[in-house]
Amino acid sequence: MKVIPYFFFGTLMDPDVLSLVLGRDPGRLSTVATLSGFARVRVEGEPYPALVEAPDGQVEGLLLRDYGREDDQRIRFFEDFDFAIEQCSVETASGPARALYCGAVRNIAPMDITWSYADWVRDEKDRFLKVAGIYMAGFGVLDPEAADRLWLNTVREIYGS
Repeated sequence: MKVIPYFFFGTLMDPDVLSLVLGRDPGRLSTVATLSGFARVRVEGEPYPALVEAPDGQVEGLLLRDYGREDDQRIRFFEDFDFAIEQCSVETASGPARALYCGAVRNIAPMDITWSYADWVRDEKDRFLKVAGIYMAGFGVLDPEAADRLWLNTVREIYGS
């Protein structure tokens, strides 16, 4: 069965984070893709970005093409219950492609500050890996409310906010 690739535009572009989330080596994420009509911004009180509509915006990310059912479940768990998996069209070197991305639906406050992957790697990645590791240990165990509490409490504890 052919799957629609995931378009990752934030922390899941990082191979260490993606490995932790999938519980396996994801292989190379070599397909660069661009999503038009959006901007990548910081989220108040959170170490990850969100997409906001921006008519002239473009967000560069990576496509995950090779994944199975458990990978999909783990990605959806990681993306939490405040996000919806949505379809989009991205541009790649070989032309347009359909993709899935995680769009915020509730309980987050996007800021008017651009989120930078390079800055995140430099300033936040190590702490984020700790948060993600603790959170992903709850995969298959925690219900949505308990998972949400675990995320919020762990971010507060590790980031001190």
